[in-house]
Amino acid sequence: MSVDISRMDTKNQNGFTLIEMLIALAVAAILLGIGIPSFSGAIKNSQISADYSQFTQALYLARSQSVKSNSPVTVCPKSAPDSKQCGNATEDWKHGIIVFMDFEPFHDVASATVGVEDEIVGLHGETRSKNTFVAIGSIDRTANTATERSFITYRQRGQANWANGSFIMCNADDVELSRVLNIAPTGDVRPGRPSGSDYPRDIFNREACVSSS
Repeated sequence: MSVDISRMDTKNQNGFTLIEMLIALAVAAILLGIGIPSFSGAIKNSQISADYSQFTQALYLARSQSVKSNSPVTVCPKSAPDSKQCGNATEDWKHGIIVFMDFEPFHDVASATVGVEDEIVGLHGETRSKNTFVAIGSIDRTANTATERSFITYRQRGQANWANGSFIMCNADDVELSRVLNIAPTGDVRPGRPSGSDYPRDIFNREACVSSS
C-alpha cells in the first residue's frame, strides 16, 4: 500500500532564523547598555537624597526639641552602627546619627558624650550612599576659624553652639550629586545650593567638594 505524502496535512513551523535572533540579541544589548547606567544613576541619587533627608530631619528635630523643652539638644555621629554613644572622627558620620537631650552640654571641642542622665530622642541608621560626610563649624562666622566638628548643640532658643557652619556630603563619582546643609547664625538649616549654581556651596559661599586643582 502506497501513501501519497503530498496529500498529508502539514503544519507550518514558525520561529526565529539565526539572523533574526542575532539582531534581537544586539538590540537587547543596546537597550541594556542604555538602561543599566540610567537605573544605576537613579539608585545613587535616591541614596544620596535619603542621606540628605536624614541629616536634615536630625537637625530640625534637635532645633525644635531644644526650643520646646527649653534645654540643650545635641546631634552627634554614632561611634559604630549599633552604638548609642557619640563618635569623634569624621568618618563616624556614616555610622548614623544620635539626637539627645543634653543635660551636660559643656563638652570639649573634640567630641560629645551621651551621659547617664541624658535622653536620646532620635536615632538614625547608617548612611546609604558612598558620600563622605564632614561637618565644619565657625566660632566667629568666618571661614578662618572654621574647623571640622563631631557634634552640634542647639541651645534653648534654637541657636547652635557654632556661630555658623555646614554639613558637607561629597560624592566622589559625580560632584553635582554632592549635598550641603548650611547652619545659619540663627541655627536655621538651609540647603547649600544657591539658584544658578552647578555645585553646592558651604555657609561661606565656597564651592563644596570641588578640587582646587
